[in-house]
Amino acid sequence: MTQLTLDQANQLIGGIFAEAARRDLPPLAVAVLDDGAHLKAMQRQDGVSFMRADICQAKAWGALAMGTDTRHLATRYAQDAQQQGFVLALNAMSDGRIIPLPGGVLVRNASGLILGAVGVAGAASEQDEACAIAGIVGVGLQAAGD
Repeated sequence: MTQLTLDQANQLIGGIFAEAARRDLPPLAVAVLDDGAHLKAMQRQDGVSFMRADICQAKAWGALAMGTDTRHLATRYAQDAQQQGFVLALNAMSDGRIIPLPGGVLVRNASGLILGAVGVAGAASEQDEACAIAGIVGVGLQAAGD
């Protein structure tokens, strides 16, 4: 498989919401982007703040833009002032579409080919990421963090 389907994107979102319920997390917003960073599917649960829709898309977009999960961008940002400057410059160049926090996870097929990315926002960033990984694995795809 070389393309993320709408059905897979919707299944991903369902799996992420199920994992969030299992963890008793607050409402989430989830965006699934294809490998060209085009929005494939996005849902936000009732009660989630309105900015979470933008945040989840930025997490997914940042993962695709840099070819790595946003956990790595967060680690890089925390390293030193030079890395902070780099991430801030990326954010400025992309009109604010990169958020250096966990919760943006690349979606890969069994061969390791990047099919897209998922972004999750609404809980603590580490919980967002854990739900993203659970959703990806739950539909039979691969996440770097799994």
